[in-house]
Amino acid sequence: MKVSVQAVAVWGKIAPSHSITAIMITDDQQTIVTGSQEGQICLWELSSELKISSKEILFGHTASVTCLAKAREFEKQPYVVSAADNGEMSVWNVTSGQCIENAKLPYSHTAICYYHCSARMTGEGWLLCCGEYQDVLIVDAKTLDVLHTLSSSHSSDWISCMCIVHSARIQEDSLVAVSVTGVLKVWGLSSALNSIEERQSVCEKESKSLDCVNCRAVRFCTYTERLLLLVSPTCWQVYDYCDFSLLCMEFCKSGQYFAGGEVLAAYRLIIWTGDGHSYIYQLLNSGLSKSLSPADGKVLKETVCPHLLCFTDVKENESFPFVMGFMNERKEPFYKILFSGEGSGRITLWHVPDVPVSTFDGSPKEIPITAKWTLQDNFDNSVSEGIIDHLCASNDGSENAAITSSVYIPSLDKLVCGCENGKIFVTPGLETAKAKLFGNTALKDNLPYKVLNGHSSRVTCLLYPHDKSVRFDPSWLLSGGQDSVVICWDIFTGGILYQFSLQAGPVIELLQSPESFRLKDHSTVCCVCSDRSVAILDLQKRVCLLHARKHLFPVKKIKFKPLEHLLIVGCEDDSVYVWDIEEGILERYETGETARAILAYAEGSEYFVPDALLPVSQESKRNKTAGYKPFSSYKHGMSSYSLTHTEKSSDKLTDTSCILQPFSILPVKAKWNNAIFHILLFDLEKLEELLLSSQLNGLKSSNSFHNYDTLEGAKNSAEKRTLTLKRNKTAGSISPVDGQVDAVCSNQVCRDANSAARPREESGGMKRQKKMKSSRKTRMQPPENIDVNVTIDTAKLLLSCLLPWGVDEEVDKFCVRHLDILRPQCPVSFGLVSNENHLSLMLPGWKCADRDVLEEHPVVNLFSKRLLDLSNKYLAATEATSGKKEGLETVIFLLSRIVLINRIMNMPSAVTDEIESSQKSESIHDKWRNLEAFTPSFPSFHGELPSSKSRSHSPDIGNVSLMKLISCWSDQSIKVAEAMQAMLLAEVQRTLNTLRQTEICREPLAIVEDGNVSALKQDKSSDSANFQDVEGAPDRCVLEESESPDDMNPHPWISKVCSCKVC
Repeated sequence: MKVSVQAVAVWGKIAPSHSITAIMITDDQQTIVTGSQEGQICLWELSSELKISSKEILFGHTASVTCLAKAREFEKQPYVVSAADNGEMSVWNVTSGQCIENAKLPYSHTAICYYHCSARMTGEGWLLCCGEYQDVLIVDAKTLDVLHTLSSSHSSDWISCMCIVHSARIQEDSLVAVSVTGVLKVWGLSSALNSIEERQSVCEKESKSLDCVNCRAVRFCTYTERLLLLVSPTCWQVYDYCDFSLLCMEFCKSGQYFAGGEVLAAYRLIIWTGDGHSYIYQLLNSGLSKSLSPADGKVLKETVCPHLLCFTDVKENESFPFVMGFMNERKEPFYKILFSGEGSGRITLWHVPDVPVSTFDGSPKEIPITAKWTLQDNFDNSVSEGIIDHLCASNDGSENAAITSSVYIPSLDKLVCGCENGKIFVTPGLETAKAKLFGNTALKDNLPYKVLNGHSSRVTCLLYPHDKSVRFDPSWLLSGGQDSVVICWDIFTGGILYQFSLQAGPVIELLQSPESFRLKDHSTVCCVCSDRSVAILDLQKRVCLLHARKHLFPVKKIKFKPLEHLLIVGCEDDSVYVWDIEEGILERYETGETARAILAYAEGSEYFVPDALLPVSQESKRNKTAGYKPFSSYKHGMSSYSLTHTEKSSDKLTDTSCILQPFSILPVKAKWNNAIFHILLFDLEKLEELLLSSQLNGLKSSNSFHNYDTLEGAKNSAEKRTLTLKRNKTAGSISPVDGQVDAVCSNQVCRDANSAARPREESGGMKRQKKMKSSRKTRMQPPENIDVNVTIDTAKLLLSCLLPWGVDEEVDKFCVRHLDILRPQCPVSFGLVSNENHLSLMLPGWKCADRDVLEEHPVVNLFSKRLLDLSNKYLAATEATSGKKEGLETVIFLLSRIVLINRIMNMPSAVTDEIESSQKSESIHDKWRNLEAFTPSFPSFHGELPSSKSRSHSPDIGNVSLMKLISCWSDQSIKVAEAMQAMLLAEVQRTLNTLRQTEICREPLAIVEDGNVSALKQDKSSDSANFQDVEGAPDRCVLEESESPDDMNPHPWISKVCSCKVC
């Protein structure tokens, strides 16, 4: 996915599952970061009153997240690094949600420590990593390249835990680590800087075997610089850091195990268990130790004994695993926070008092829970509704049938959703998105849709094969259900063409065979069932060519060998089954190295990749190690139904889903709870290109997007239906592929759930298929130009999502009445695409701003109060464009500015640094030309309207100032959508002020008549000069003016705001 794509999430009522496996709190105590078993990372806002609210979810990992750590000095850059158990590493900006860097290494990390010594080191610092490999890796915090290894001179083993020791007394930084066998090792970091930079071997300076197997945590007491805490599952121990002698030991209670600990203060510890309990101990002096005999020549040592002061309890279901941590911040507000994350997705906070004390009778005192929160709480407390929930409602309106599968067909602009009750809804994608975002009753009531009835239970998967290969009939739509039935539908008529009854349990996935695989020119698809069987279905002959049923483990990979007609199935236990498709028999079963060799031999024909979320090309995937062999991984994370596969050149030529569309919908399905949500994707550069080309060609919009207020004001449903049909008639469709069957579809449109079309008999479906074959050649013609009205509708929908509604009431009225941009019903959940396969999405209920920004006007879609300041800075850095623009030109101009800001925000920092350092005008010209080389694409890079002149001239100083301003915003971790909002607010206010000044200049002119000076009379009743009075103007006026052959007015919109006779 390109970074020029703007994403908007449409969430449902059920939050995606988030089984927490790692948790941390940032240094500023404003953000909680959690990693999950599904592979996602969630950002939670933590207020100064210790209130929790989830605000953003980050996608990028395809396996379970194992650890989190900071990746920079947080005061300078709010970066956090995450690692997954398949070797993936990503650096995130937790303020903007952007993925800064990502890599995949052949190492599985379990703990990461950030180290940077500004006085002795250059660069951004190191990430000291340990995990399922020997010793400690040093990874560059900026590039994620492996720099060096801290090796062991003897007893080299896996490291289970580690910590960095900063000793102010001896001015030395060290790394203390404990191996899985209980060997404690100390590496000197300060003294080894030169050796590491010169790539010389660095070994530990101290090593001692301790009785601490499978150590969970090691912590150094910075208050005394003497105590060293080690926590193992069975006990926790305190050692003297000088000679590693044991000072104290406490065993765990029966039925519990220790999971970690931290030093609260001098001689005060907090230890927590794996089931969510924690205990605070005070270490008391116990006098001389008797365990050390003076006969051995050693001096008598003082020991300490623990005294339990306080404890915490979750008092909830403890069946889920807990991961816990402690935050001891020395900055204001000086909170000591104990936090935990559960496998159920819940976060719990305890505010630990500065001086924990026991009760009066000496018994331990319980610390109450301060706050707790889950993702579902955000969904319950906000107006969160699925994209077609209004269609799936029951007759009494009590509940909705949950969406269980979904697919979007870009060539037809059709959104197909399968529900839990077996129904399948087919709706126009763009109109459905508008109805959901705007919450308009008239839009929802008049949304055209079809209902396909055929499954007796839940619809589990959907597939439209023509989008991947033209050899499939464009009318075929496949659906699989929990009833183990695969149905082939005619998407244009809603009839059933054929049914495949597999009797193999619920259908898990429907997958399309690679283009290179052809079995006697048959159109085949692959079906994976819950009983671990794989079926190959021939859609033309309507037969099952092969049903492989003997797999012992779930299917992970499916590959083809077309020449030998072999099907290769790889399972989760790394075993391989080789099937003969023609004979229908199992030829080979292999495991181990032989199985890996077979999968490697069949490389290039793989098409079942369940880990992918975003459609990315294989060239964009990074692999830091050339000899890297992929780890076996389970199916973690979110998986869309448009599963990616290893593309060949033939696939790229015949893949019709790559039709350049400015708007698309990406359905995403969660793993554990099967929650479905949709992501609206707006290709900014493609949208700008289409709008500019339409303007150059002189095409005019029929304003099909607006006039929904007229729909709401209709007196009855018949009038609403008439107005909607009139509007849809002018709207057109994104692609004319289904233009020949529009008449058939219009007769099948359902206006009410009770009037759903019944499934046809099989014989009827065969007749319709024969009838459709005659028109197949017409439908398979290459698509023509995209309708300009649909492009304009898409641009206005994007602007309605990005505009900061509620800041200025006059700006809102101007956008609604003159730009035909509607106001969304609730804050929009924006998304940010970074590094092509990383995506961040804002969650419903995110705190958009302080509610006191505007007391009299509800604020919608405003990020923060600083947006007003950003808007003023934008006005100061830019100049107003010359000339007055009509409504459509204003929309195009705003969109071009959005594209410009997106390009600058996603520019490499090296380019912006060079431009900022340039002082001479000719240098500015050279740097800007380099910038254009970085983003070569479309005209109007400077955000100006297109002209007939070439844009090879040097940019003006205002554009360079704008680029410097936006680059500065990017360095300040300002979100891309927030920068777009500041620009939109400034530009619309500037346009509004221009109109006001125009009206002032158009005061009644003084004329001389018979030697007397008199004012030009003007009828007050015709106040057409006031733009606020154009609200009631009928839309047909624009159409009549634009369609008149004698119309000499190039801009009909001006006549609405101008009172002179010239306009």
